[in-house]
Amino acid sequence: MNQVVRGMFLSRGTKAGHGLPESAPDPIGNAAAAIERCLAMAHEAGNEDAVRLLHAVSAILQSSPRV
Repeated sequence: MNQVVRGMFLSRGTKAGHGLPESAPDPIGNAAAAIERCLAMAHEAGNEDAVRLLHAVSAILQSSPRV
């Protein structure tokens, strides 16, 4: 199922020379923080489907084993 993504993900754009760091100190924590920001934006936009999906992803990240 393919869907067009608009808004929060595409509005920032990309800058040349800026990529992901080779080693992130806490990738799961960073992902959880990003999910929380997206969740807040989905709540504000009233997008119930995105809210449910992001809650599910957040729960998965919280149950992930940590090193």
